[in-house]
Amino acid sequence: NVIQLKEKQIEDLSKDAEWLRRLLSHNFRMPMAIIAGYGELLKNDSFSTREEEKECIEKICRNIDYLDTLSKVVLDSNNNNLLEEKEAFDILLCIKEAAEYVKILAQKAGIKIKVNSSKNGVMLTGNRIVLMRAFFNLFENSIKYMKRSGNIVITVEEMDTEVLIVYRDDGEGMESKEVEYITDLSYQGSNRKESGNGIGMYLVKNAITENGGELTIKSEKGQGIT
Repeated sequence: NVIQLKEKQIEDLSKDAEWLRRLLSHNFRMPMAIIAGYGELLKNDSFSTREEEKECIEKICRNIDYLDTLSKVVLDSNNNNLLEEKEAFDILLCIKEAAEYVKILAQKAGIKIKVNSSKNGVMLTGNRIVLMRAFFNLFENSIKYMKRSGNIVITVEEMDTEVLIVYRDDGEGMESKEVEYITDLSYQGSNRKESGNGIGMYLVKNAITENGGELTIKSEKGQGIT
């Protein structure tokens, strides 16, 4: 019985370690790639003006701050309240920031990102860290799985007391029968097994529902995903 108990404890620790590995991967991979991309531009002296160079450095610093916050949340349970705090913020600005951060990675993949709204700003009460992370996951999925050059279009509109956000890419998409499982933990679509670990869309759904939202996903093979 003692041996069995120890084996169970080892199994639980192994599962916890695997979960932490996947969580760290999906939280840190995108901002690290952004920092590396802008660092490469600085190294190659790719800017024609001092203002462009300063803007690049600012983006690197912001992503370092973002990583610092995420590391406190993911690695220290005492900081989990950071994910629960709600505040009023401009979700349109948040999405535009995330889109600007990933632009260099998208360009390398031949993907253009456009954010549309009839408003100059759209206020939302929620957790900015969690929702920023959700959009990083969405962008990462598109850049990785579109498998062709194309477009990502995000439309943000106020609908009475709610906010409607439509995120669409025109990539390869997936079979409609797979869509209902895409937010399940550890689910990998038929075209994603080569590099996915089945946590990105799970985190996206959690981020939206934890902030009082509702997620609807539509896709057809060859027709992108919305």
